[in-house]
Amino acid sequence: MTKRRSPPDVDLALLAQQNAEILEELRALRREVAELKEQSGRTLDFERRNDPRRPNSLTQR
Repeated sequence: MTKRRSPPDVDLALLAQQNAEILEELRALRREVAELKEQSGRTLDFERRNDPRRPNSLTQR
């Protein structure tokens, strides 16, 4: 005879709450990464435009 296992006790409400918290944290991190990418892009553009080693013809766009 095969012995049937009972399913493990899983608190679905707790899992749903934890999942919601993880998703919110992920959204916040994605927003932060997007902001940092935008800031770094602006910084790089500024540094490129003001780099004294670059020819003037390239800096005047």
